[in-house]
Amino acid sequence: MIGKSDQTLKRVANAARGQRVTDSVLILPFVGAILFLLPIMWPRASEGVAAEGTATSTALIYLFVVWAGLICCALGLALALKRFGVGRS
Repeated sequence: MIGKSDQTLKRVANAARGQRVTDSVLILPFVGAILFLLPIMWPRASEGVAAEGTATSTALIYLFVVWAGLICCALGLALALKRFGVGRS
């Protein structure tokens, strides 16, 4: 009897973890959109004084870093989904 209850608890915990991973996957595009829109709010550097704002090259580097980070997050979440068997019946 104790073995069956332990297996049931493990299944429930595994399903809860899978649900959290699924929720994370669903939120990732919105987080990415917010991170991609952040450079719009940065002050721009004027041509005369570069110390007042952010250069375009800095914003582009930021965007590529965010893009690569989102790809890594998506890969990690995909592997977690595969591990927990989410989506399988």
